[in-house]
Amino acid sequence: MGRLDGKTVVVTGGGHGIGRAYCQRFAREGGNVVVADVDGPAADRVAEEIRATAGEALPVQVDVSKYDSVQALARQASESFGGIDGLVNNAAIFATIPISRVRFEEIPEQEWNRVKAWGWEHRQHRVRNRLSR
Repeated sequence: MGRLDGKTVVVTGGGHGIGRAYCQRFAREGGNVVVADVDGPAADRVAEEIRATAGEALPVQVDVSKYDSVQALARQASESFGGIDGLVNNAAIFATIPISRVRFEEIPEQEWNRVKAWGWEHRQHRVRNRLSR
């Protein structure tokens, strides 16, 4: 019996790196895992790895800086597993979206705005979504 039996955990940025490791561990603990990532094929691969070892996983392509995308993620998770019990805010723009590899002071303003939006807006959207339930 696992510590997460019957519980559903959403992991943003779950398609790569430490997010992938979170997903795998939660599945080993018996949890239903929602592998959420902007990189849809990566989310699919991680979910398939989990299902291949008798775990339950749902891949969802999501842009956590977009409120509608986060709403769709919550809806899919709830429809598939009956609700959400935990959330790991692991998404980060540098993991899968190319950013300039230039000196700090040379990063264009548009790129800074994109990084800031990713970091702030995705957290705001998730909090709003959870509070509206």
